[in-house]
Amino acid sequence: MMGFAGQAERGVGKRETVKVMPQEDGRSRILTAALEVFSTSGFEGSSLRRIADLAGVQHQLVVYHFKTKDALWRAVVASFFDRNEARFQTWLKDLEAAGPAEAVRGMVQEFVRFTARRPEFHRIATFEGRSDNDRLRWLLKIYVRPYYEISTKLIRKAQIAGVARSGDPGQLHYALIGLVTTSFVFAQEYRSMTGMEPFDAREIEKTIDLACDFLGLPAAASIPASKARTVGQNAKRRAGPG
Repeated sequence: MMGFAGQAERGVGKRETVKVMPQEDGRSRILTAALEVFSTSGFEGSSLRRIADLAGVQHQLVVYHFKTKDALWRAVVASFFDRNEARFQTWLKDLEAAGPAEAVRGMVQEFVRFTARRPEFHRIATFEGRSDNDRLRWLLKIYVRPYYEISTKLIRKAQIAGVARSGDPGQLHYALIGLVTTSFVFAQEYRSMTGMEPFDAREIEKTIDLACDFLGLPAAASIPASKARTVGQNAKRRAGPG
């Protein structure tokens, strides 16, 4: 990962190899370390020096790339979504072509698999959701609200079609988040208490089924096969890293 870019003399007659880190490699390592620190300690419990130590870089390099802790936090949050934008647009097209029940099921599949891939997002959001602050307002406006509006719209359509349980769509949306995210966000506790591994592929499918049952959706077998297959297969193709 790190290459040898040259040598520097230190002392008389002594040559010592100096490792020079490519800028992008350093930035990537900082983001990875920041993800770990922010998701376990929150913004207030984190520091740029702690992140630099974990990344194995100098504090000055963190400041060079991100200037402030706030800017680094926002870069970490953006990393969850920005590289998935094309996948998100494909997902939206799939849902537009699906019926009410399969659209909601497809949304649940995508949400569960995203959570299994990136539980750190929900850990970070949990820290921020405790108080009103600029970071929370930015997070809600840029990333959370668009998904919220899609989710509640799909739930409402499914309710009108008689294929989803009654209730306020917003309340159902947040109840669904709690049901889905708990086993992933609190994975160590979940493993210790249940003896189950939440990130196992079979357990992820069980979580999808549980969430769909909670919303009162018809069983997958009762959804027209062609539509269920299209939405489900596309969701699985998008379930890779990232």
